[in-house]
Amino acid sequence: MPETKIRGRPKAKAKMEQITIKLPPGMIDELRDLSGKSYNPMSYHIRQAIVEYLEKNNKK
Repeated sequence: MPETKIRGRPKAKAKMEQITIKLPPGMIDELRDLSGKSYNPMSYHIRQAIVEYLEKNNKK
């Protein structure tokens, strides 16, 4: 019997918390363009940038 597909977005492996940030309109436009080209959501790119920033600044 074929596996029944589950509808909707897959659940994240790690629990996420939501925050609100403010960005200049030009930065948001660039982020939207990047997201459209990469097929990844804006939140993915923001998380990646934060990870890189934290790794760079936590090396002491």
